[in-house]
Amino acid sequence: MSINICREDLNFVLQKSNLQKLKKIYKSIKNKYEITILQTPTQQTLLQPINDPITKGEFYGGEVLVTTTIVTVGNSKNKGWAMVMDDNEKLSLYIATCDGAFGAGYFKDDIKNLTEETQKQLEENQKKENQKINSTRVNFDLMG
Repeated sequence: MSINICREDLNFVLQKSNLQKLKKIYKSIKNKYEITILQTPTQQTLLQPINDPITKGEFYGGEVLVTTTIVTVGNSKNKGWAMVMDDNEKLSLYIATCDGAFGAGYFKDDIKNLTEETQKQLEENQKKENQKINSTRVNFDLMG
């Protein structure tokens, strides 16, 4: 069963991938293509919106620290972009490079394979978590 991976999924999924495998793909791309850093990994804070279930409104619950990077790979005009949680310059650079390479068609199979592998692992972890939660549910017999 193949998972349909699109470029929009890369930033979220690759943050949760195996860092050594991600680094290996980054190094392969770097060895074959020039990586031009348009925006060095930069830390920023974003306001975190929260939905209020009672009023159906939205408010800001606080700030979140992120690291963003923008690159180009090879002679492609495609920009690679990443925004990762916390202060993590390397992860942001690796993902931005993969995003740029994926958009340009470079190392697309390697990036897609790692993304699919990570997505399957995330789904498996979610299933396990759901099973744990379901096992703690209490059924009350209201007949009586």
